[in-house]
Amino acid sequence: MLQAQGVGYTAIIVRSLRDSMDFYQRLGLVPVYVEPNRDDPESLCALMYCGGNDSFIMLVGPAEGARVAIAEAQPGVGSMQYLSFNVSRDTMAEIWHAMSTAGVSGSEEIVRGYERLVFLEDPNGVLITLTAWNTEPPAGMPRALILVRAAAIRERDGAAYVEDSHIQQAIAEIIRDSRGPGGPRPPSNN
Repeated sequence: MLQAQGVGYTAIIVRSLRDSMDFYQRLGLVPVYVEPNRDDPESLCALMYCGGNDSFIMLVGPAEGARVAIAEAQPGVGSMQYLSFNVSRDTMAEIWHAMSTAGVSGSEEIVRGYERLVFLEDPNGVLITLTAWNTEPPAGMPRALILVRAAAIRERDGAAYVEDSHIQQAIAEIIRDSRGPGGPRPPSNN
């Protein structure tokens, strides 16, 4: 069976590469490179580093003075609903303040289950979600591992949604299991 190693990048077609790069840089993304689009010499590609475990987005837009020769996006099946960036709770507060100061409108912080969300719109109308967990995972503990365990706890509890209590319980169980037979043990004072 094929085993993906993660999402390579999300490609977003943009009206203005410069405006879009500025927007995403204000969210903390870092430009890696800008080069001609190998599939369309009239446009450019900008790879932006999102942080974390090699997370990227690719902005595809017209060269300066040119126009995108692709139809405007229409919501519906086959379109992207939103692009979500994981951030810490502290970072979310900082970004929210910086974006508000820069005149970028967004939603108020929404608490939903185990997440806190802020919705923004990029210059191309792409809905951006900044997502922070109410309970931050311990350093080095993969979110996927926590979510799989939390989903099992939710099912066992008969709950409709994964809630923060499920995340907290999952983290506690993962830590406990890692200290079980053959797992790492905390240092001893003896």
